[in-house]
Amino acid sequence: MSTLSKMLCSGLILFFLACDECRNLDCISSDLDGNFRIISDTSGKDLVFGPDKIYNKDSIRFFSINGTDTVVFRPEAVPVVGTPDSALRVFFHPTYATAYMLLSDGDVDTLAITSESYDTDCCGRITNIKNFRFNTSVDIPGQQVVHELRK
Repeated sequence: MSTLSKMLCSGLILFFLACDECRNLDCISSDLDGNFRIISDTSGKDLVFGPDKIYNKDSIRFFSINGTDTVVFRPEAVPVVGTPDSALRVFFHPTYATAYMLLSDGDVDTLAITSESYDTDCCGRITNIKNFRFNTSVDIPGQQVVHELRK
C-alpha cells in the first residue's frame, strides 16, 4: 500500500470518527404544557371565553405546593387552531405531580399530572406529560391538543 493510499485511508477514518451525528438533528423539546377549555358539564358552553363566561380568565390561577412554598404556573389565553375557540395554556414543571386550579374564591380543582421522561443520545432528557387526572376521577390524555375540564 502506497504512502498516499495510507494517508487517504487514515484521513477518511479520522473524518468519520470526528463526525458529529447529532449536529444536524432537530431535537424535539419537552412537552410540559396543557391547553384547557373550562366548559359547563350540562350545556357544554365555555365558562371562560364567550358570552356565557362565569370565570374571569385573568383571575384563574394554577399552582403547586412544595412544603411551605407555592409555585405558580401562569396561564395565557391562546386561540385553538381551526376553531373560533380560545383556551388557557399552562406550562407546568415536571417535578410537581399535583397542580391546583383556582377559578374563584373557594372553587379549587386538582390536576394530578403523570409525566414520563427518557434520555436520548443527541437531545438530552425529554419529559412529556402523559396524563392529567382532573379531581381524582377523570383521566385526560396529555397528548390532546385541548383538554376539556367540565364544571
